[in-house]
Amino acid sequence: MANSETIKSINIKTVCNILKENESISKTDIAKYTGLSFPTVSTVIEHLIEKNEVIEAGMKNSLGGRCAKKYSLNPMYAVSLILYLEGNKINWIVNDFCKNKIDNGCIDLKNGILEEMDNLVSLVKSQYTQLASIMIGVAGTVKDGKIVSFIEYTELQGINLIDYFIKKYNVPINVENDMNVAVKGYWERHDTKNIKAVVNIYKGHNGIGSSMILEGNIWKGTCNFAGELHYLPICDNNLEYATSGFSGVNIVKYYGKIIQSYIALVNPNLIVLYNNSYISNKLEEIKSYCTLLIPKEVMPKIIISDEFIDDYEYGLIQMAKDLID
Repeated sequence: MANSETIKSINIKTVCNILKENESISKTDIAKYTGLSFPTVSTVIEHLIEKNEVIEAGMKNSLGGRCAKKYSLNPMYAVSLILYLEGNKINWIVNDFCKNKIDNGCIDLKNGILEEMDNLVSLVKSQYTQLASIMIGVAGTVKDGKIVSFIEYTELQGINLIDYFIKKYNVPINVENDMNVAVKGYWERHDTKNIKAVVNIYKGHNGIGSSMILEGNIWKGTCNFAGELHYLPICDNNLEYATSGFSGVNIVKYYGKIIQSYIALVNPNLIVLYNNSYISNKLEEIKSYCTLLIPKEVMPKIIISDEFIDDYEYGLIQMAKDLID
């Protein structure tokens, strides 16, 4: 049997979930939607107001009788910092408790990466004392807070970024591979109720990578190495392309071999190719190449998307919010 503290915690989470879904709402409506009693809702709301997590948000329109107060989450109860490394830049966003963007910027890396990130965190924390989470996205293999691939950001190899920032700023933090974040963002931004497996593929400043979601869960592999496409034996110089670019590559054949591998090993419903200048007008050629080997009956839906940044930032924002919740 659950004890009183467990029940209280469940009730608080239930009320908070309803508040997240509504810009503002009355106690009576919270009780109606949650099934909790009105006195229980009142107790929870008062507790959240004392914590400054919830604020009064005006009065509900009445058809007669006394108007009821409405309540909403306090946007400035907590803020999150998300930042992501791509090429020689750090992009950063500060979001409020309701996931609204309140500040953002881009830093050209002139000094050391860790120094620039540290300066940014210090600045944000000085401006927003309610900083409650930090989420870092990296175009590289990440395991236990460390970048473990030797291709990208060699300066950061061996440094546990999670330990470093928690010890210095005492704020919850997570570090994640960019493709894992983007596929989570795609999954949560789109209608995926009839999809069991989604693969995404992206070519950026640090080469090409991918990730996948299987039945709602990101599949990273046992060492978070899944999706490191430059290690696939699909051509002689694949590892070199991570740093030298793709000049002279038959890009239809290159993408086609990656897709064929995923179809044979994972058999996904959907493959999302994030757009770039190499493939912008080659989707049908890529599909045709795949069917040279793959039966048409098992071909997944393959699309080109221009929304990598949207998916990536959405995933980062959600992961930052999860650190608070």
